[in-house]
Amino acid sequence: MVIDKNSLLPLYHQVEESIRKNISAKIYIPGETIPTEAELQKKYNVSRETIRKAVTNLVQLGLLEKRKGVGTFVTQPKIVHNTRHIYGSNEEIIARGMTPSTRFIEKKEILPTDSMREEMSLNKASTIIKAKRVRFVNNEPVAILSSYLPSDLVPDLLGIDFRGDSLYKTLEEVYKFILTEGDEVIEAGSIRGKDANLLEIKKGTPILVVKRLTYLDNGRVIEKLTALYRSDKFKYQVKLVGRP
Repeated sequence: MVIDKNSLLPLYHQVEESIRKNISAKIYIPGETIPTEAELQKKYNVSRETIRKAVTNLVQLGLLEKRKGVGTFVTQPKIVHNTRHIYGSNEEIIARGMTPSTRFIEKKEILPTDSMREEMSLNKASTIIKAKRVRFVNNEPVAILSSYLPSDLVPDLLGIDFRGDSLYKTLEEVYKFILTEGDEVIEAGSIRGKDANLLEIKKGTPILVVKRLTYLDNGRVIEKLTALYRSDKFKYQVKLVGRP
């Protein structure tokens, strides 16, 4: 890629995109080093500061990893969840040029537990839809997602194929819901029993456990989610601004 110094795009962004494309094209291979800053500076004919900013951005995105005294390496790809938005794992996977797919384990109407009723503000007569599925990336299982939705809000969901294998797209496109906010807790855990088999990892392997309540614009809870993510495939990124 030739850097266009007359472009409105900042030089560091052009360098960043070029390196990103080289990673996608397997010119730079996961586990191997990329050229040094001096080599990149010569290749792109830009300043050392421009190279450092581009590389730093790719490190923050999880595409590169700096090892002191050794060099800058292409990381084994992980799905990076940015916690500023209500995201779907399918969307994150596609955004990184990978291919997602889904296999349903359960999709049925059940009675909520007392704690679910309280969390989701349901009455005693309410039922919920449970949708448990395994998410795959490039045909490799990476996550187990268990969603619980109030039955009265999603009539006929049991008979509907999720749009693009995405629950959130289905809620937005079929039911015309507006998802406005979510409360999420992320904690460390370990995989057990049948779930370990579904993710094709050993029992007791460390995982990321994500629990989320997602709200509609009218304040109702539309989803209670429990997600089990393989920690070797996912990580979270949080942007911190200022001091309280």
